[in-house]
Amino acid sequence: MQYKKMKKKIKALGIMNGTSLDAIDYTLIEVSSDLTHLRFLKHAQKRIPKSLRKKLLSCANNETLTYDLSHLSTELGQVYGRHVDELKKSWTWDIVGLHGQTVFHEGKRSTLQIGLPHYIYKSSPKPIFFDFRTPDVTFGGEGAPFAPIFQNQIVKNLKLKHSAFHNLGGISNLFNCSSKSLLAFDTGPANILLDAWMNEIKLKSFDKDGKVSQQGLPSPLVVNNFLSHPYFKKRAPKSTGREDFNLDYIKTWGGISFKNLSFEDQMATLTEVSALSISHSYSELKVKPKQIFFYGGGVNNPYLMSRIQFNLPSVEILLSDEIGWPSQAMEGATFAFLAAARYYGIKVHLPKLTGAKKQVALGSVYL
Repeated sequence: MQYKKMKKKIKALGIMNGTSLDAIDYTLIEVSSDLTHLRFLKHAQKRIPKSLRKKLLSCANNETLTYDLSHLSTELGQVYGRHVDELKKSWTWDIVGLHGQTVFHEGKRSTLQIGLPHYIYKSSPKPIFFDFRTPDVTFGGEGAPFAPIFQNQIVKNLKLKHSAFHNLGGISNLFNCSSKSLLAFDTGPANILLDAWMNEIKLKSFDKDGKVSQQGLPSPLVVNNFLSHPYFKKRAPKSTGREDFNLDYIKTWGGISFKNLSFEDQMATLTEVSALSISHSYSELKVKPKQIFFYGGGVNNPYLMSRIQFNLPSVEILLSDEIGWPSQAMEGATFAFLAAARYYGIKVHLPKLTGAKKQVALGSVYL
């Protein structure tokens, strides 16, 4: 679908809140009509109200009735609308790309992101593109990861040699780009287990700066127990989420041995699970990257980053900030880019990365 009076360059606002449920990212980028010109403009992060976060978490844990789900999608949409009201005082944009909040995801079968776009349109009547994952799932894809679609254009623009991009959100995913092939998949947990256990034991949403985790020592035995989960043995393309990695996973796969550890050792152990699952994923690649650009909330956890570097000693660990894309803005920028592609009528879908049977246009539109 293309639109009348299309500009050669547009400003696209991307809205993203991930598995961690900690905040909503708003990223403004500039995109040309052929998608080759990409420029980061602005980023803002808005906190999700505590009461709403609690309800979203219950919903993601399959504890919400259908009536409540409807109210919740509306409430989240209203929060988006209020945030957009604030942003439009100093920002301007032409279109919006809305990811929404994933409350269920099962690759190749079903995916659900909630948060009504109508309240955004009420505050800012511009074309809104949303529901990006369903078209991929419809044609047999995992519905994830999608960031590599955007990152592949960055690689082309900057003429990067063999590199990888890695997201440390609730879930960890990689995009490995070489001259011979592209490969992307979810590696497993990044912050999700740490956040879940911190909330369970200390009623806090996350381990700030990894201070608790770095005071402990990981248990190799318990780490191996966690890594015996069947997801880690699956081959790409693959995707995962809170459905696999949650409190039940911690309690079941950690067992008595995990329960008997001190809290600090438990957190260090969960950190090692994330770090090792990430490093193992790279060790399985036929062609390994020379450098990895990390982004997402996990880059603010020095202990997690140090464990990743320890387990990948021959790879240069960098942040996406170093190539002009702030690490906290990357996911929002992804959906701004996907919205721009849909606006200009360009198919950017990479079915080889998701396992979809054909290339499709991603996203529905609200006008």
